[in-house]
Amino acid sequence: MFRKFGGLLLGFILIASFVSEVVFADNAHFIKGPTASLTNTVDYTVSFKEAGLGSSPVTYSLTLGSGSTFTFQCFTKGGNAPQGSPNGISASSLSTSTTVTPRNGQVTASITMSPEKDGASCQGNGLKLCLVAVNYENVVFKDETNSLSVDTTNLSASGFEICSGF
Repeated sequence: MFRKFGGLLLGFILIASFVSEVVFADNAHFIKGPTASLTNTVDYTVSFKEAGLGSSPVTYSLTLGSGSTFTFQCFTKGGNAPQGSPNGISASSLSTSTTVTPRNGQVTASITMSPEKDGASCQGNGLKLCLVAVNYENVVFKDETNSLSVDTTNLSASGFEICSGF
């Protein structure tokens, strides 16, 4: 009798744990953030913690909104800016995504988007292209898997020169 009861009890426990996992996965929500910040290389980073995810991988995206710009300037090897206006680049199509597997139904992570030069260049020998200002506007952070989206903070910075990687 105990074997039948024990087997039946084990079956109920397995079914209950499966059902609670399904219910848990249907309740995706952010419990921390998302919080936007700029790194020291002016990359746009969103940090967050999301719960209620179950155990299936979750895809997150970060999409640059309209009004966002990256400003580049040419400099000589001596660090002087030649005459002419900086190369202002409107970059409304930039996006990035990542897929993360939850641990205990939760994800704590960050996703980062980096400026792109999209046509900015320096004409002439010995000139180097440097990023001198960024303006991230209307950036959307989204949990693609669970259709949760959040408009993030507009951030901008200027007064720097980042010359590598461009």
